[in-house]
Amino acid sequence: MAGSQVALVIDANLEEPALHGLRKIEQALQSKGHTVTYAKDVVSISADYLILAGKATFEGPASRNLKVFNVPLPEGPEALVIRKMELRDKPALILCGSDDVGLMYAALDVADRISWAESDHDPFAHIQNITEKPFLQERAVSIYTMQRANFEQFLYDETQLERYFDMLAASRINGFVLVFGYENGGFMAPAYPYFFDVEEFPDVTFVGITSEQQAKNTKALRRMIQIAQNRGIRFSPAFWDHIYRGKVQGGGIPGASEGAGKQSQHLVWGVTTENLVDYNKAALMKFMQEFPKIDAIQFRVHWESGLSREETPDFWHDMFSIIKQSRPDLRIDLRAKGLPDQVIEDAISQDLNFRLTTKYWMEQMGLPFHPTHINRQNQSDRRHGYADLLRNPQRYAIHWRLWSGGTTRFLLWGDPDYVRRFAASTQVYDGNSFEINDMLATKMLGEDHDARPFELLSPGYQYYDYEFERYWHFYQTWGRVSYNPEVPAEIWEHEFYSRFGRKSGTALMQGLHLASQVLPRIVAASYPYGNFPTTRGWAEMMRQKDLPDYASAQGSDIQQFMNTADHAQSILDGTLTAMRRPTSTSQWFSAISEQILEKVSLAERSQSGERSKEFISTITDLKILAHLAEYHAHRLLAGVQYNLYKQTDNLFAFDRAIEQEQSAKEAWAGIVDAAGEVYASELIFGVYQVGFSRHWSEQLEYLESGLEQLIADRQNAFPDPKGEGPQIAHVPVRRIKPSESLNIQATVVSRQEISKVEVMVQGTGKYETVQLNPIARGMYEAAVPVPEGSASFNYIIEATDSKGNRTLFPGTGKQDPIHVTLSTDEKAPEVRLERIPKAIQGRDLGVHALVSDPAGINWVRLRYRHLTQFEDYQTVDMQIDPATGLYHAIIPGDFIVPEWNLMYFVEALDSLGNGCMIPDLEKEMPYVIVQIEQ
Repeated sequence: MAGSQVALVIDANLEEPALHGLRKIEQALQSKGHTVTYAKDVVSISADYLILAGKATFEGPASRNLKVFNVPLPEGPEALVIRKMELRDKPALILCGSDDVGLMYAALDVADRISWAESDHDPFAHIQNITEKPFLQERAVSIYTMQRANFEQFLYDETQLERYFDMLAASRINGFVLVFGYENGGFMAPAYPYFFDVEEFPDVTFVGITSEQQAKNTKALRRMIQIAQNRGIRFSPAFWDHIYRGKVQGGGIPGASEGAGKQSQHLVWGVTTENLVDYNKAALMKFMQEFPKIDAIQFRVHWESGLSREETPDFWHDMFSIIKQSRPDLRIDLRAKGLPDQVIEDAISQDLNFRLTTKYWMEQMGLPFHPTHINRQNQSDRRHGYADLLRNPQRYAIHWRLWSGGTTRFLLWGDPDYVRRFAASTQVYDGNSFEINDMLATKMLGEDHDARPFELLSPGYQYYDYEFERYWHFYQTWGRVSYNPEVPAEIWEHEFYSRFGRKSGTALMQGLHLASQVLPRIVAASYPYGNFPTTRGWAEMMRQKDLPDYASAQGSDIQQFMNTADHAQSILDGTLTAMRRPTSTSQWFSAISEQILEKVSLAERSQSGERSKEFISTITDLKILAHLAEYHAHRLLAGVQYNLYKQTDNLFAFDRAIEQEQSAKEAWAGIVDAAGEVYASELIFGVYQVGFSRHWSEQLEYLESGLEQLIADRQNAFPDPKGEGPQIAHVPVRRIKPSESLNIQATVVSRQEISKVEVMVQGTGKYETVQLNPIARGMYEAAVPVPEGSASFNYIIEATDSKGNRTLFPGTGKQDPIHVTLSTDEKAPEVRLERIPKAIQGRDLGVHALVSDPAGINWVRLRYRHLTQFEDYQTVDMQIDPATGLYHAIIPGDFIVPEWNLMYFVEALDSLGNGCMIPDLEKEMPYVIVQIEQ
C-alpha cells in the first residue's frame, strides 16, 4: 500500500520553536512512507489528510476553524489544543498553541503519535483530542561544569546539543541551567575568563587558555543558547563562584586548596580581595553583552562562593546595581543557603526581578514532599529546605531546586507518581517552578581537567550515541508529568513497548517505576546526615560506612522515620510511637526488592530471541536497585540489634546484628554480580579521597572487612561484672503472635558462678517458672510456653549466683513486669482527617478527625507548627466528642498570626501499639497547610 499525501497549512508568523515541532511532524510522516506538502489555505488542497497549525493570537486557518467548531482557544503560556475532525471531507488535525512553544508541544505530541502507527496506514490513528496547559510554568534541568574535558565534550558537539535539547523539548522541559563553579577545585571560579578577557583587568586570566580558545568557547556557548531557545527552552547561566579561595571550594580534591591564589592550569588567576567587586561587576556586564539572549542568571550568594561574610552585602549591592542598569528585567535566582536578610532587602529595594532558590531535600533526592522535620543540626539556619523563608506577606517567589544529582547519578530513574506528587508540593508559597539535576551531573568530578571522560557502559553493552539517551524516561517523566500531572500513561507505555515488546516492556516499565522508589527512601529513612552534600554522599554506590557508623545514622526526615538507636531505646523502654520504625522500613525495602525482581523475571521470561543491549542494561539497573533495597532491609535490622547490644551488653543482640550484617553483605554481593561487566570498572562521580568509590566491588571489600571486625569484636565481647550479684542484659519481648512461643534470651554475668537463671510467666493466674538453659558463656535461653486463654501476659527474669545473690529483670520484679501482647493485628487505625484550607488570624482553629480501630484507640494527637522549619511541632491530645464520634483539638488563636501559615498532621495509636501519621506520606504530602487570612 502506497503512503498517503498529507498537507500542512501553517500560520505565516511562526517562530523557531513552532517550526521545530512542525519539522518533527514532517519527519515522522516521511518515516512512515507518507508524502508531505505545504499549502497556504485549505481550499485548494487535494491531499488525503490535512494538518492545520497556528497560534491562538493569530487569525490563521487553525484558530479560525477552532472557532467555527466552537472549540475554545488555548490561553496562558505554553497552552495547546489538538482537535481531530473532518474538513472538506478529509481527515484533519488542528494544532493550536497559545504561543510558539505551546504549538511546538502540540506538534511534538502529534509527531510522536504518528510514529506509533504502522507504515502506510492512517497517520492519525493514534491522535487524541487534547487541551492542555502547564501545571507548573518552569520545568528546568541543570548541569554542572565539574571537569573541563567532560564539559567541552558536550559544549563543542553540536549534534549532541541538538539531540539533547530535542529530548528536553519533547519531554516539555523548558528551562536549562548551566552551573559554573561548584566544589570542583576552582575550575570556573569565576567563569568569565573562560570566555573572554576584561580589558580593564588585564591581569585576570584563565591560566593556559588562548584568545582563540576563548573565542571558540564563546561561539559554542552562543550556539548552545540558540539551540535551546529554538526548542522553547530558557537558558540560565549560574555563577556559583566569584573568587577561588580553596577550602570548601576545593571539594576535597587533593592539592586543590593549595592551588588557590597561585597560577595553576585551568584556574583563574588575578581575582583578588582588592579587585573582587570591580572585576566581577565589569565581567558580568561584559557577559551580558556577549550573551545578550540569556533568559536569567543564577547566583550562589554565600561564603561557599568564595566571598567572606563581611564582603557579601557590598558585593551583591554592586552586582545588583549592574544588573538593574544593564538588564533591568532579567530574572535573577539567588541561592537561599546562607542568604542574609540584608541581601534580600537590597534586592527588593533595587526592584530586582528575583526569586530565591532552595535545596528541596538536602543536596540529595528524598521523598516527594518537603521534609516534615529536617535534621536538628541545621534546623536554625538556611542550609536547606524552606527554612524561615515563607513569611507573609509574600515579597519574593521561591524556585524549588531538587538536588537529584547527589542521589540518582547514573542508574536509570523514572517514576511518574513521584513527579506528580513533587510537582504538587512545589506549589507551596505560590510556587510554579522547579529545577532538577541532569543525570550524570557529577561525572568526572575530581579528575584532572585534561583526563578523558570514561564511558559509562562497557563497549559491548552500549546502545546509544550519547549517554544521556539512556535516560529518556527520566526526562519524559520529569517534563511531561510536571507539565500535566494527568498526562496519559500511554505516552511512555508505547515507548517501552516499542523498545522491548509489549510484555517485556510492561514488566520493565513497572519494574523501573518500583525501582525508582528505592533511592529516595534510602535518603529519607536510612542515610547518615554527614552525607548531606552532593560532593560527599552517594546512595547508589556507598554502603554508608561500617555498621557502628550506620547504626548512628538519623535519616533525613526525623519526624516520619525513627532511627535505629531510638528504636532500640524504645524497645527497651516499652515506649510507643506513630513514627515509622526501622523494622517497618526494613519490611518496605524487602518487599519492594522482591517486587522489582519479580518484574525482572517476568521481563526475562517474556523475551524471545536475542536480548537487546538496552534490555540487558535496564534489567542490570533494576537488579542493582533491588539488591540495594535488600541491603538496606538487612542493614536497618543490623543497626537496631547493634544498638540494642551497645545499650544493654546483650550478646544475643550482637549475634543478631552480625547475622543481619552478613545478609547485608550478601545482598551487596548481589549488586556486584548484577553489575557484572555491563558497567565500566571505574565509575567516577566524585572525589575518591573523600569516599567516592569507583565500583560496588570496592565497597564490598569494605563491607567484608567491617564484618570481620565485628566478628573479632564479638569474640572479645563479654560484659564486665559490676558490683555484687548477677547482672542481667535482656531485650524485652513486647509482642508475639498467638501461634508463636515466647523465646527468652538473656546475657547473665556475675563475679561468682551463676547457679540458675529462670523466667517467671504469668497469664490469668499465678506465675509459672521455666529454667533458662546456658548455651554459651554468659548466654541463657529458653522457649517458654505461652499461657493459655490470655490475650496478654507478663514475665520477669531472675538470676541467682553461687553465693545466693539474686537479681531481677526488671529490677522492680512483679511490681512492674514485662508485658507481652498476643496479637496478629498489625494494622494501624483508620483516620479520616479534616483538611482545613484557611484560617483567620487570632481565631481558634478546631481540627477534627474520625478515628477507628477494632482493637480500640490508645491516643490521637494533633501536631502543628508555623510554616517554618525553624520550629518544632506543638502537641495536643485530641479528645473524642461522644455526640459526633469525632476526635477534636484546638489550635489556639494566639498561635495563628499573620506572618506565618500553619501546618498540621495527626498521629494515632491503637491499643496494641499500631500507629500511623495522617496524611499518609505514601499517598500525599504528610501534613495539611493552612493559609492565614487577616
